[in-house]
Amino acid sequence: MRRLSLILPLVLSSRSKVENAFVVEDENRSVVEAKLVLCGAETPLQRTGERLAVSKAIGCEGSGRIRLRYASGDEHECIVGYVIPGAGQSFTFRATESGCA
Repeated sequence: MRRLSLILPLVLSSRSKVENAFVVEDENRSVVEAKLVLCGAETPLQRTGERLAVSKAIGCEGSGRIRLRYASGDEHECIVGYVIPGAGQSFTFRATESGCA
């Protein structure tokens, strides 16, 4: 029984989800809405100053995008590279009037 009490915390900690960061730098504050589209779900990014960001655990394997909607009415997408569950990744983009860099 004692061994089980020592092993159980290790098993539970190995199942913890790894957060991934998705950031869009918006120096001109021209983006009015940003949404992460990944694993069949949309997650809004939250603005803090010149940054829009969200942290999320990945539950699928594949690629996604961040949809940007500008005050001008234009829309652009930032292409998120390949993601896999359990890999701590960080994706950072820069919003410009002509798209996403």
